[in-house]
Amino acid sequence: MTWVTPSAGLLLAAIAVPILLLLYFLRLRRQPLRVASTMLWERAVEDLHANSPFQRLRPSTLLILQLIALLLVVLAIMQPQIEGTAPSDGKHVLLIDRSGSMTAVGKDGATRLEEAKEKAIDYVDQLYGGGLFSSSGGETMIIAFSDYAEVITPFTDSKQQLISSIRSIAPTHGKSQIGESLQLARAYMTNIDPENEGVSSSDSAHLELFSDGLIVDINKQVLARGETLSYQMVGSSEDTNIGIATIDAKRPSESVEEVQVFLSLVNTSDNSATVDIELSIDSIPVGVQEVIIPPQLDGLPGKASMVFVPFLMPNSGVIQATILADDILAIDNRAALVVPPSKELRVILVEDGAPILQSVLEGMPLQELKVVHETTLEKMIQDGKTAEYDVVVTRDITLENMPRGNYFMFGSPPPVEALQSFVSGDAQVMLVADEEHPCMRFVRYEDIVVTEGYEVVFDGSVQVLLEGSNWPAVMNYRGSGTQLVYVSFDPMDSNWPYLRSFPFFVFNTVEYLGRSGSQFTSSVKLVGDSISELVQLGDVVQIIDPEGVSHPVSVDSNGVAVWGPVRLAGVHTMEIGDSKEVAYAINASSLESEVASVETVTFGTKKVQSAKSDGASYIQLWPWALGAVLAVLLAEWWVYQKKVSHPLVKTWTHTGGNS
Repeated sequence: MTWVTPSAGLLLAAIAVPILLLLYFLRLRRQPLRVASTMLWERAVEDLHANSPFQRLRPSTLLILQLIALLLVVLAIMQPQIEGTAPSDGKHVLLIDRSGSMTAVGKDGATRLEEAKEKAIDYVDQLYGGGLFSSSGGETMIIAFSDYAEVITPFTDSKQQLISSIRSIAPTHGKSQIGESLQLARAYMTNIDPENEGVSSSDSAHLELFSDGLIVDINKQVLARGETLSYQMVGSSEDTNIGIATIDAKRPSESVEEVQVFLSLVNTSDNSATVDIELSIDSIPVGVQEVIIPPQLDGLPGKASMVFVPFLMPNSGVIQATILADDILAIDNRAALVVPPSKELRVILVEDGAPILQSVLEGMPLQELKVVHETTLEKMIQDGKTAEYDVVVTRDITLENMPRGNYFMFGSPPPVEALQSFVSGDAQVMLVADEEHPCMRFVRYEDIVVTEGYEVVFDGSVQVLLEGSNWPAVMNYRGSGTQLVYVSFDPMDSNWPYLRSFPFFVFNTVEYLGRSGSQFTSSVKLVGDSISELVQLGDVVQIIDPEGVSHPVSVDSNGVAVWGPVRLAGVHTMEIGDSKEVAYAINASSLESEVASVETVTFGTKKVQSAKSDGASYIQLWPWALGAVLAVLLAEWWVYQKKVSHPLVKTWTHTGGNS
């Protein structure tokens, strides 16, 4: 128990208690009265003794009751209070976590979010429980947060509105971040005073956090001056989980119709887990594979990777991997991606001299190889026709300009500002290559000898893929919508066309350029991302989420339909007009796979223990002391009336209180 104003109470006690006792010691001043009988002498002597000062104080019920009443008044003035579970005055902000980990199911079958909502409702009941001496509870604000924050209800003292708002909070599958919630709360705490310039801040609020404590950015936050924080943990610190952390896929270069799927899995248990993983295409199972996931070690989840056998998939479709095991968290037991159909490239070739590049390109599985003259290429550039092709290949051709696109150029330097400064290059051999780059894989460069070329001076936006003894031989540039691989010499001025590495290099580069800008699994997104698609102006666009709910999507003046951020994991379908549908695979963040609740959260440098007050939550006892004073005074009045046999008491007793 603590006291708010102990000195004021002690001062009152030091003054009032001696005065009360003194009144019982002092002699009453009576006027002499002659009587004709000695019957009253005995009573008179007693009265004289009773009013003589400094005699032994005799027991008195009235004195005891008056002392009790006085002491209760003193206690009320000292304002005693005890630490409680909820503050009763001021402003309160309820921060309710609704991130992906809060969808974990407990032993009672309820999710953590449902548990948090029930605790929040109990908290509101404590604040606005009512009663004779209860306070108003102040004003309360409710904010729900995951990877974004939302004000469910602003500051209000309506108990019914607060409880209804809490029950309306729906789960999301996003990451848990609290920073935006604190910014919102502080923004609502700040009021603009129209009579004074600037901003005036109201009293700081008490923050009540309902969460499992698995908040990504909580240790980066600090409490503002006057703010206090309490934390109510939901879930269990013993909970474990297995889940799919990442999913990826690719088409092996030797077969454009085959797809290979890769998975990364995590295990937060102290024991290894053996599970079956099912792979399906458009909800049709195609195979099941067993995997062993090692246990966590030193607090880090156990990890396992697995690769599925390549399978034929010439057309587009949704690939989904599912863990065939039950655990407390369902959102990371599934992961999906949308695979586009195999792409056959369209290439334009302009070559001056012997058709060495044409011979290599004709051996590639291209949808179209268009060989044109230099003037035809210039005309196509002016008309914008080159945008219909995936790669433009030139050899010893000088271009006036390069619109957006992918270019593979030999010999004459391109009209790119980053490569404009050049001189003639002397003979050289190749020394170093970036062998990890897709263009240089399986390319042996040690035997290449170049007799002449172009020594180019470039800026930091250019990446050197092959370095000669005197000047860079192969460079990669990306900028302003242009992707360029430039070979700074004519292959006929070298021995490269006669080496086996030359067709490998040409094949790698055309594949790299032709498939750049559109990742194989470009439709893979995480919860919290946005979905966008280029549509025709006037198209009616809507999103169907995994729960089957339809959401309208607006289209801007550029014909871009954007919807988000996405809140649920699973396959979302964008319906464009009456004929077109685009699928998007939305997966949960791997950060939400950790489900062991945290008993102590670190808020900046401050550690807050679960289910305990932070020192600002108190229950006031002084109203009860004042109530007790009234009761004691009533008892004292009743005893006094009985002692003097006042007619009022007799009348009240005989008539039952009716006059």
